[in-house]
Amino acid sequence: MANYKGYLIAFNKNIFPNKCIAEYSTTPNQRMEVSAERDNNGDLQRKTLSNHKTNITFSTHTLFLDDKIKIQNIINKGIVNSTQRKCKVEYWNDEENKYKEGYFYIPDVEFSVMDASSNDIQYNPITFELIEY
Repeated sequence: MANYKGYLIAFNKNIFPNKCIAEYSTTPNQRMEVSAERDNNGDLQRKTLSNHKTNITFSTHTLFLDDKIKIQNIINKGIVNSTQRKCKVEYWNDEENKYKEGYFYIPDVEFSVMDASSNDIQYNPITFELIEY
């Protein structure tokens, strides 16, 4: 089964459990262009950088407070710059069918409460987006 080791994403070698992931999608190896324009014949002329970037988006199942804290701790173990929310990530790259590592930015995360009782909080699915540097 190729090089797949049983997980989709890890934060600085700390595996994020698949059982907590409800949805997971990536756009691996996105090409970045310096310029793209049509010549006098209408043919597209592209100057593409050799450095490709990946975006990752995943959502959890509904979570109770303790489980939310556990997954936050896993993500926080990958943080290398807390001000920038920059983290070191290993992820399954579906274009290359192998694991790759990179540094990613995590934009602001919204936490939506489904229910709050006197002793626990239940959260709606939480979505995390990761944008490679």
